Amino acid sequence: MIRLSVAGVRLALSFVAAFALWGFVTVTQNPEDHKIYDVPIEVRNLPIDAVIIDANGLIQTTLGTTQVEVWAAKNTLSQLRDGDIHAVVDLTNATVALQKVPILVSSTRNDIGYMTFKYSVKSLDVRVDILKTITLPVVINNHQFNNPGIGVEVMAPTIPLAQRTVVVYGPQTLIKRIKEARVNVDINGSVTASYTNSLPVTLIDGTDKVMTGLTITPDKVDVSIEIKQKIGAKEVVVLPQVTGFVAAGFRLRDVRVNPLLVSITGSSQILEKTTSVQTVPIDINDLTKSVSRTVEISFPDGILPLDTTSKKVEVGLVVEQSQQSLRMRVPVIIDIRDVPADFVLRANPAIVMIDVIVSPVAMQRGSVNNIHAEVSVGTWDDGNTMRQVQLTIPEDIRLMSDIPVVQLERSSGTSSIPAPIIPSVMVPGTPVTTGTVVATAVITPTPLPVVTGTIIATVTKIDN
Repeated sequence: MIRLSVAGVRLALSFVAAFALWGFVTVTQNPEDHKIYDVPIEVRNLPIDAVIIDANGLIQTTLGTTQVEVWAAKNTLSQLRDGDIHAVVDLTNATVALQKVPILVSSTRNDIGYMTFKYSVKSLDVRVDILKTITLPVVINNHQFNNPGIGVEVMAPTIPLAQRTVVVYGPQTLIKRIKEARVNVDINGSVTASYTNSLPVTLIDGTDKVMTGLTITPDKVDVSIEIKQKIGAKEVVVLPQVTGFVAAGFRLRDVRVNPLLVSITGSSQILEKTTSVQTVPIDINDLTKSVSRTVEISFPDGILPLDTTSKKVEVGLVVEQSQQSLRMRVPVIIDIRDVPADFVLRANPAIVMIDVIVSPVAMQRGSVNNIHAEVSVGTWDDGNTMRQVQLTIPEDIRLMSDIPVVQLERSSGTSSIPAPIIPSVMVPGTPVTTGTVVATAVITPTPLPVVTGTIIATVTKIDN
């Protein structure tokens, strides 16, 4: 037994010595070395209806490369070629989402020596999406027509029935963002004849931006644009627009336009509905005499003058002094006369309103400011406090209302009745309805607030 044990020990020692000798010779003659390779990352077992996408939803055709450090004997490394080292991600169990997938590195060479691999990137973030197909109608964007030309009408663009839809193929992440399939029609410069053009189809997202990364079939459609000669021209009347008020005491008697008619052309639908055109607004504020002005015509959208030089007309404004009497409501302060000694009296109301007719001459003279009202007290009787007002009215003014009656009230202390105010009347000018030729105006201005020392009249014109 002892002899067998000794023999076994000797055999083991011999084996160890032989292995050490072999290792020494190997290391000395063929030492270990390393080399770094940029290895493309391959995808395996991706489902047939799936695709890898980036953060923007675009298809990734490659996952890039990874650095692999290969350790092996020198003669082994010398036999390696590009493509002998593989880096693989296996997507057998991948889901439609962003996921972390391990990177597996191996060699395709089994006929060379032993190798070890070192690489720092052990996994990769991979987004997997499903491929989808949808059908979309083609929308024509025809808001880019510029200067189609005088005398022609551009009809709405059309697409052949067989091309009015397109098939879109790609990742469902992108397909969900599609707002519409659009074809842009752009007409620049003058066109006089119909034509058909093959135009590209673009996909538009919800922010109205062009999308990429999807396949469109067909990617172009035929767009036909029919150009029609306009039916012709027609004559319409020119209506002057006047704004503002002539000066007080004057009226706008007439508005004359030369030429009164203008020939227009344009879209047949708009032309049929157009019966008149207007000038730009003409300001008549504070006019006291007749004037003539050259003003531009304001043509509606889609309408042009047949003669491009006929864009202006002469407008004559006939202004004259008003020859018609005015009916006015005038406030008059009550003046109390013949007050007994030691009495302090006041009238209630202290101001009365009377209706008068004022002739144009009286307006110019300011006769309305010479209307006076007074009350004579005479013998004071507490039982008879009502008094009729005595009016002094100029001859060129006619009273239209009843003689007012006021009540006298006695008070103690110093009189607080204000001194008589010399009145003056402010009369607004004659209003003219905007956009209408008015020969005779009806005056209905809003009463103005009473200012100390000034009487403001409310004026209504009447016929004699």
